[in-house]
Amino acid sequence: MFDYAIKNILKRKTRSVLTIIGIMVLINLVIVISGIVSYQKRVMHEHASAGVGKIMVQSMLAGINYPTASINLKESLADEILNRDDIQDPISGKVIYWQIEPPPYPNEPPQLLITGVEIGKEAAFTGSISHQTRAAFGSANFSNSIFELPIIMGHQAKQFLEGKQRKQFNIGGGFKLLDTNFTVIGFLEPSSDKVVNNSLIIPLSIAQKILEKQEFISSVILFPQRIDDKQYIIEDIRQKYPKLNLVTDDTISRNAEEGIKLFEQMVGAISTVVILGAAILILTVMLITIKERTREIGVLRAIGASNKIVISSILWEIFILSAVGSVLGGLISGIVLRYFLLENLFNFWHILKYMPLAVVLTLVSGIIPAIRISRILPVESLRYE
Repeated sequence: MFDYAIKNILKRKTRSVLTIIGIMVLINLVIVISGIVSYQKRVMHEHASAGVGKIMVQSMLAGINYPTASINLKESLADEILNRDDIQDPISGKVIYWQIEPPPYPNEPPQLLITGVEIGKEAAFTGSISHQTRAAFGSANFSNSIFELPIIMGHQAKQFLEGKQRKQFNIGGGFKLLDTNFTVIGFLEPSSDKVVNNSLIIPLSIAQKILEKQEFISSVILFPQRIDDKQYIIEDIRQKYPKLNLVTDDTISRNAEEGIKLFEQMVGAISTVVILGAAILILTVMLITIKERTREIGVLRAIGASNKIVISSILWEIFILSAVGSVLGGLISGIVLRYFLLENLFNFWHILKYMPLAVVLTLVSGIIPAIRISRILPVESLRYE
């Protein structure tokens, strides 16, 4: 039956090729979409875990997003909030954010943003209780800089700009940002915090000046002296400043979970439509193909072929077509995930997990027409034109 299935496939080359392409498109779409979802889930969880220990205070208008897009918290109020004995002063400070490039995918931090931090308080943004992002080259702070307008580049920010501008940045080299000429003093190591990775970090006073937001900031970052103090600080600030929003690692985790759930629902709906459409397409193609072979199958039945043999010959043909389409779809999806998206999302085991989907789907779609044709009487089949 295998040889017979191969002959039938080669006999109807055009239809076989179109069927393979349909299956290939199906498996490619499903793998690419699910690959993006897996990446989103990983990024959101990393983004949430990077905020462990931080308390971020921002205006009511800023909502509970991190990083906030608003620059409307008065600096005098921020100084008042920072005047506490139960926070770690070296890694607590004021910060200002300004988006340059939007997020590459929904629910992600901006792809490129300006981050203004206080001189000597750089670790308030780049650090955490457990880890501080250090400089891969140059310096990770502004305190010892001899330049009037220094800038520190996050790992992803550097790669993004080098790809976009097609040039290499070097320590001591110039960089123009919002019509202002800065000098690069450091490149940061990759961070678990995507906001740090995507940031162009400059002194707070300079950020306020070029953004024309003197005396205003985006957020205050607080780190408790002890982890046990965290809840007390949160309750105290909420009581004293009821018109301010507090963002903690718990808030970011909830935002991430809601974003993941919404994204999964959206992608699930798209995948369902794609799979149903492909199943209907395959079912239609197989019904037409089998109908054309009615006389041929009648001859097989007349010479003694059983229903089992007829059905197995058709299912072998479907299996071969789906297997070829599935392999090609897996290869193409791997290329798309590695080279054609904003980041390399390739995962061999992820692709391998979804490839059997097309085989199962096409076999299920072919069972109905296979059983239908096997029930036609040989005499009726031989009369069919």
